[in-house]
Amino acid sequence: MKTTFQSLAIAATITMGAATLNAAPAPDFNLRNLQGERVNLKNLLTNGPVLLDFWATYCKPCVKAMPKLQKIHEKYGKSGLTVLGINVDGPRGQNRVKPFLRARKVNFPIVLDSDSAVMRRMQVNVLPTTLLITPDGEIALRQVGYNSKNAEVLLTAVEALFPEPGNDGANADASADQ
Repeated sequence: MKTTFQSLAIAATITMGAATLNAAPAPDFNLRNLQGERVNLKNLLTNGPVLLDFWATYCKPCVKAMPKLQKIHEKYGKSGLTVLGINVDGPRGQNRVKPFLRARKVNFPIVLDSDSAVMRRMQVNVLPTTLLITPDGEIALRQVGYNSKNAEVLLTAVEALFPEPGNDGANADASADQ
């Protein structure tokens, strides 16, 4: 599966330019969610891959990406994918986050990076930036910005982690031989 991820990420880098492979492990973090509970990456990875999305309420491309992230959360959350939004509005903007999410019917987990320390440690310089992290902690895909092509590449990478039963190439080849 890791090879599939790497192939997808490399193909995305060649065709998109905005998606890149980063072989370095993702640094762990410990942030508070909207309920005040601590969330850290290491614990999330015990359940499966993690999709991190760095965003802010004032970022128009971030707002456009939210419905696609919500759909990924709804489709793959029960299969083990954690979609986690990392809000970087800062201390003054945090009171806008809950109403913002409610108005857009976003219900995947959100944590607050009020001082942008995690954003810096993850080398995020543009919003939105989305990272797909494998269960072993490797960043498989890094997307900077948002557009429909990025959304397709991200969805393809996520789908590669959770192939539907019976849709693998081996079955297709076996039936073709009969």
